[in-house]
Amino acid sequence: MDETGALQLLAQAPPSIEDWSFLARSWLGRAETIGAAYQAWEELRSQYKNAIQNYTQQRASLQLHGEFVLGAAQRAHAEGFEENAATHTGLAPSAAKWIEQSRQRLKEISQIWAEAQSQMTRCFEQASLEIEQEIVRRADKTLAAVRPRLHLTIHHLGKEHCILQFERMDELTSVLLSRLISGKVPTHYAFLFDDSVSQLDGAADALYVDDLQPMPIQQPCWPSVLKLLNDKEKLSAPWKGHIPIACEGELLWILKQKGVVMEVEQATMKEAQACEVLEATQAQWMVARFLKWVHEGKIELKLQPNSFSL
Repeated sequence: MDETGALQLLAQAPPSIEDWSFLARSWLGRAETIGAAYQAWEELRSQYKNAIQNYTQQRASLQLHGEFVLGAAQRAHAEGFEENAATHTGLAPSAAKWIEQSRQRLKEISQIWAEAQSQMTRCFEQASLEIEQEIVRRADKTLAAVRPRLHLTIHHLGKEHCILQFERMDELTSVLLSRLISGKVPTHYAFLFDDSVSQLDGAADALYVDDLQPMPIQQPCWPSVLKLLNDKEKLSAPWKGHIPIACEGELLWILKQKGVVMEVEQATMKEAQACEVLEATQAQWMVARFLKWVHEGKIELKLQPNSFSL
C-alpha cells in the first residue's frame, strides 16, 4: 500500500483562490453610480457563496473518500489480509505503518484545505470592505451636494398621540437617508424594496441574517439592531425594511417601510412588534430631529398635517 494508490485523491490541492479584490476594483471601475456599486457587491457575494459551496462539497467528498479507504485498510489489517498476502508474496507486513502514515496524511491534507478556505474568506472580506468603503465615499460625496427630499404627514390622534408617516422614497434616497440618520449605509441597495420586506413578521426578519454570520441574532432582534447601530466602527449594516435612527440612550427608533409610506416607530427590546402610535411629546421630539437636519442643510422636509377621524 502507498499514497499513490488508495489515497492518491487526497493529495489533490485545493482550488485556486479567486483574487476578489482585483475583481472588486474592476467592477467598481465600471460602476459609475451608487446603484452600480451595489450590483458589484451583490455579484461578489454571489460568487463567494457559490465558491464556498463548491469548495465545501469537494472537501467533504475527499474527506469521505479518505476515511473510507482508511476504514477498509483497518478492516483488512484486523482480519489478517495483509499477513496472508505477505505469506504468498514474501513481502513484509506493512499495513499498520501505512495506516498510521495515511491517517496523519489525511489530517495534514484536511488542515491544508481548512486553511485555504480561511484564506478564501479573508480575501472575500477584504474585497467586500473595499466595495463598502467606496459606497460610503460615494454616499458622503452625494450628500455633500444633494439634500434628500422628504415629505412628512403628521396624523394627529386627538391631542395625546400621533403617527408620523413619510412618503416612500426611491432606492438612492433610502441609501443616502440611511447614511445620514443611522450613520451607516445598508448592505443591500433594495433593502426597502426587497420582495420579502412586504412579508416581514415583526422584528424577526428586520436584518439580512446572511450578512451577520457568525454574529448570533437575538429574538426579537431589536437588541441586535441597536448593537449594530451603536457600533461606530461599522460602515454598513444589514437593515431590512427599516432605517434605525441614531439617538442617545437605549431606546430604538426606526423608520419602517409599510407599503407606500414609512412610519416612525419605537421598538422595545422585549417585544417583536414596534409601535407606530407615539405620544405627542415623543412625536414632537422626533420631528425636531428632522427639523434640525433641515436647519443644518442636510435634508429638505415638507410637513403636512392630517387628522384621523376619532
